[in-house]
Amino acid sequence: MDLTPKQAQVVSFLAARPERAATRSEILAACGVGRGVLDRLVANGCLVPEERIVRRVPLERRTTVATSLFTLTPGQAAAVAWIRGRMGKGGAMLLHGVTGSGKTEVYLQAIALALTAGRTGLFLVPEIGLTPQTVERVVARFGEQVAVIHSRLGPGERYDEWERIKAGEARVVVGPRSALFVPLPDPGVVILDEEHDHSYKQEDGVRYHARTVAAELARRTGAVFIMGSATPSLEAMAAYERGEVVYFPLPERPGGRALPRVELVDLREALRQRHLGALSRRLRAALADCLAAGEQAILLLNRRGYATFVLCRECGHALRCPHCDVSLTYHRGATALLCHYCGYSRPVPDTCPKCRGRYIRYFGLGTERLCEEVAALFPRARVARMDQDATARKGAHQELYRAMLTGEIDILVGTQMVAKGLDLPRVTLVGVVAADASLNRPDFRAAERTFQLLTQVAGRAGRGEIPGRVIFQTYNPEHYSIACAVDHDYHRFYRQERAVREAAEYPPFVELVRLGMSGREEGPLWRAAEELAGRLRSVLAPAKILGPAAALVKKVEDRYRLHILIKTPSVMEVGPVLREEVARFRAGRRGTDFSLVLDVDPGTVL
Repeated sequence: MDLTPKQAQVVSFLAARPERAATRSEILAACGVGRGVLDRLVANGCLVPEERIVRRVPLERRTTVATSLFTLTPGQAAAVAWIRGRMGKGGAMLLHGVTGSGKTEVYLQAIALALTAGRTGLFLVPEIGLTPQTVERVVARFGEQVAVIHSRLGPGERYDEWERIKAGEARVVVGPRSALFVPLPDPGVVILDEEHDHSYKQEDGVRYHARTVAAELARRTGAVFIMGSATPSLEAMAAYERGEVVYFPLPERPGGRALPRVELVDLREALRQRHLGALSRRLRAALADCLAAGEQAILLLNRRGYATFVLCRECGHALRCPHCDVSLTYHRGATALLCHYCGYSRPVPDTCPKCRGRYIRYFGLGTERLCEEVAALFPRARVARMDQDATARKGAHQELYRAMLTGEIDILVGTQMVAKGLDLPRVTLVGVVAADASLNRPDFRAAERTFQLLTQVAGRAGRGEIPGRVIFQTYNPEHYSIACAVDHDYHRFYRQERAVREAAEYPPFVELVRLGMSGREEGPLWRAAEELAGRLRSVLAPAKILGPAAALVKKVEDRYRLHILIKTPSVMEVGPVLREEVARFRAGRRGTDFSLVLDVDPGTVL
């Protein structure tokens, strides 16, 4: 059969391929021909079209990292032995391991035990984009048996992963809290890594805590439930004290590697010495030493943007969001002022919108500005940023992680993202620019979250052969959350925080329910909230009803916000009456713009 030159080119291309097949788009791109050429080859019988299911492979599953079984430490071996003994019987474990102690290896061996028993494994992580190395290790160990589920997958990728799970092709699922709801049959192990992380709480829509749902899933399926953390939540430790879970400590890093040395810089003293820069003299010197040695550093500042607020120095007017009760944050890369609550943006004005003055100045420090200052101090250093703005593009987390791993970045500046899931052996220095930034938030978990964040980010240093060094800059060096993080002393922190919570009657000593209310008119909203709170006080004794009170940010998206807190020994006991009262309140206000949300075990009371 005579072929035209273009037809012959297509035939030669396919003949050279071992599988003798290619997709239509691959042929068109490789041969530079049109669709008509392929149609004619099909019509004359030279090509045979065939439909095949080709599943898309998410970026996280394209791993080249090699992994193998490690020699277990005594603590790891004890945990794995307990899991082996409970496989098929169920049970719950709290795996408390210092940063870098090898919790992931315990998880991997637990999954292997489940697969050997003919069952499946569910591995939950706080935020899938922030834990690239964890995902790589799971994929490297179990290969094509792994499915990855998270919100940043494209619709087609998510559909293909879901179908692989449903068809039984994937027997191990890795993902954030939403992975709890995939059609994974017969889980033998359910793992909640970094169980303390507040990302496990769903704060909108159907509100739930992944810890509670995962525990119930394991109970119903007879799976082993493993919670792991270097800084367990008070709720997890209280469950251990009540005898609901067994406790396995991993107090050491494998190979005898020491935890990093942590130093404090008292910013009050720096101020007295008239040193006003973002980086103290000690942290600057430590960065210079780190760079000179060819090592890497991480700087944590848990505020994104360039400046936290913009002010007119003539009249004192601060530029605020017109829809929310917050200041606008300046983002230099976007050359705009942004609201971090509703997404409103506006250009930076040349003059004050109130007095027309021209002295518009930027105050406060965010990661964008810190990056700029660090680059100015160390012009030869390769500085990168990891925060919500810098990682908005798909795959950006993995790219930053790879660049750190291959040594293309010298200093990584970021928000709390840099504290999670990064195991980088060349990072020997971690600096926390404002260690007490979250300490004074009006939230009963402020001290706990401060301790957890500081301990987790400190654990990024010294995970290789070179010992690590950590510097906390703070105005509150005496606070127990910071002092305990300096000493890597979780148990001392737990005892002190436990006493504070017990005295103030907060979880885990009571159960908490938040009723969040919002409306466009502030006066009627307050009257409705006071009416509801009074009704609850009369029907929910002995529960304590607090409020109503304005939320910390009292207006978001043009809606005023109030909340009522309920402290009760048992939500199950007050639940039926509470649901009835909420239903009655909603029914009596149909046609109004009031909204009422019932949130059990709220992640925050702000």
